Amino acid sequence: MKILMFALAINSLISAGALAESKISIDLSIDKLQFQKPPKGVGRAGLLIFKNAYVNNNGIVLNINNVNNFFDSQIFVRPTFLGFTTQFGNYGFALEEQSVLNAINFTELINSKLVLDDNQLNLSGEAFNFMNPDTSIKLNTFRLYCQSLAAAATSLDTGTESTTNDMIANCFSFLTLNGSFAPNNEFATLQYEGIDKISGDKTYFQSKVRTLDLRKTQINASFSGTKIVSNDSYFINANEVNLTCAKDEDLKEMDFDKIKKACLNQFKLGPVKASLIDKVAKSTFNLDLKDITIKDKILYFTLNNGSLSDANSTTTLSNVLLNCKKETDTDLLELTQVLRDCTSFGRFSIAEVKNSKPDDKKDSSLKNIAISSTNNALIAQAEAKFLGLTARVTIYGNVTLNEAKRQLIITVTDTKLPLGLNSVKLLMYFLKKNLISKDISISNNVITIAL
Repeated sequence: MKILMFALAINSLISAGALAESKISIDLSIDKLQFQKPPKGVGRAGLLIFKNAYVNNNGIVLNINNVNNFFDSQIFVRPTFLGFTTQFGNYGFALEEQSVLNAINFTELINSKLVLDDNQLNLSGEAFNFMNPDTSIKLNTFRLYCQSLAAAATSLDTGTESTTNDMIANCFSFLTLNGSFAPNNEFATLQYEGIDKISGDKTYFQSKVRTLDLRKTQINASFSGTKIVSNDSYFINANEVNLTCAKDEDLKEMDFDKIKKACLNQFKLGPVKASLIDKVAKSTFNLDLKDITIKDKILYFTLNNGSLSDANSTTTLSNVLLNCKKETDTDLLELTQVLRDCTSFGRFSIAEVKNSKPDDKKDSSLKNIAISSTNNALIAQAEAKFLGLTARVTIYGNVTLNEAKRQLIITVTDTKLPLGLNSVKLLMYFLKKNLISKDISISNNVITIAL
């Protein structure tokens, strides 16, 4: 989402906020635009090399064909001024003290086209690079298009009009990013690196973007070949990713908490195959996901199959279905928060769970598992081998979550076993003997699962 910031940077470099006070339109073909913030914020800051430029400022027209590069410019900045020096003279714009330009360390455009007026910001290019103190963005073969609220309303025949000409704010209500920089180019390539100012967590994101659309109340995205790295220890690799989620219609600036909160409370992710690698735990989770949907405070999750492997064992899952409560403030990216909701109300089924060890030919498995939890009261059923028989086993108990220790704790209170047996101790003996995961421990009638 921070790719929106470069549109704001271009707006500052070219028009310096003039759209808010006057009628201005720009059509600029850029060979290279490079901006490097001077050490003290004052001095030479880069260069602008362009093929041609058309600028209409309140009817005053400037139309330049930059033959033999006569109009190539050196950029000069002060905190409240952006200037250009050419062979034929100097020109510049006043900047506000809080201009986003003062927060940019470096930005670069190569072989790009910019159209900017009251109705649109249309930027396409071969390459774009952007850096500020905590963010780095790289785009290749891309097109970014923002439409004004008035133009968007007209195109949708709503009959409403915009009261603002703030094109960057408009980008949060109507933006499209794709790869249509050149004919038959399907993808834009995107690389993002960022550091969270509060936690210090580092995130790296790389993907081919088929399309990323922001509309007034919705975000739609289609990616391919996606890689996400967190703190150089947690890796996610995915093939095709298609998602749709809600957006706050009043969003006018980059507020990631607000974006995430709206998105993760009305969300749909289509089929995806992915690999999750945890270098700290030395584990790998491969999954074939059918879909995830969040709607009306309920989370729906369907997994075709998955396998979790480490040095000690492999656990495979098949045909997993889950639906559980999803509170508005629950962060879907935090497992403990999701489990807190699901233990309050959840329904879970799985065709089979199989555990195996690389040095042990004996596998343990449970089939046709069904689990329900209401107000932390748990009922679990499964088909298991018991006294030489494959039969239905039912477990009653309570489930609690220790978020500090990242543990799910199940206390078994009653059972229904084959042959009319009702013995918690006997059940726990067989579970302890057959469950071979290092993340599960059993003591008396308590099962502890490490998360």
